[in-house]
Parts: sequence; structure tokens; C-alpha cells
Amino acid sequence: MLKYTLTIKISWGHCDPAKIVFYPNYFIWFDQSAHLLFDKAGANMGDLMKQYGVVGLPIVDAHAEFIRPSKYGDVIEVTSWISEWRAKTMIASHEIHNNGQLCVKGTEVRVWAKPHPSNPNRLQAQVIPDSIKACFEV
Repeated sequence: MLKYTLTIKISWGHCDPAKIVFYPNYFIWFDQSAHLLFDKAGANMGDLMKQYGVVGLPIVDAHAEFIRPSKYGDVIEVTSWISEWRAKTMIASHEIHNNGQLCVKGTEVRVWAKPHPSNPNRLQAQVIPDSIKACFEV
């Protein structure tokens, strides 16, 4: 399975007053790493939007388990992969390591969505093409 690892040096702006990472930043990094994973697979969001008419891959559920804190000045690695393909959704899984230790585990459920045919202000889930899934096979 294809994986992508993003390296981040924790800066002051990532932290709360206790100098530990403010938790919403992990979700930002999950999202960033997932998009970079799609880039690595040759299926970047801009191309998907043009080629398939999807509106990106909206998140319909997100979860994180915070195991160890990361602090100002630490260097972390965010590793992401698609752990499960469903008919219309996929599970993006993420692990964050700091100095070789697992600090955060997370998942996002992303939906393959297009504008609804009768109401363009709504979205409608569509079946994920096999050609997209094949991009992530190693």
C-alpha cells in the first residue's frame, strides 16, 4: 500500500501556552498529508476535480487518539495511507511519530462526492472508480 510521510518541525505557532502542540493542528496535518498522498499517487485534487467532477474528498468523520505530546522544537513525521476502500468512501489513516515514538493515531472518512444533479448546492456520494484505487497499489 502506498504511504506518504510529511516531516514537520513544531514551531511556536503550532503550540499552546504549555509549549505542546495545540490539538487542532494534528487534523490540519492529517489533511495536508492526505492531499500529498494523493499527489504521490498521481491523483491530485485539482486533476480529480477536472477529470471526474468531484468536489474534492470531503471528510464525513475524523478521529484522533493522542498518545504522547509533541512540543515546541520537536520534529515529527506524519505518515498517511488509505487503509480501506469502500464503495463511496475511503478511510485515510495517519500516524504521527516523534523521535521514533508513536504520538498520535488518526483516521478520516472521506467521500467521493459530486454536486447533486438536481440541486448543485448539495453533494451526492458516488462510487469510487477502480482506476483511482489502483493508483494506491504498490
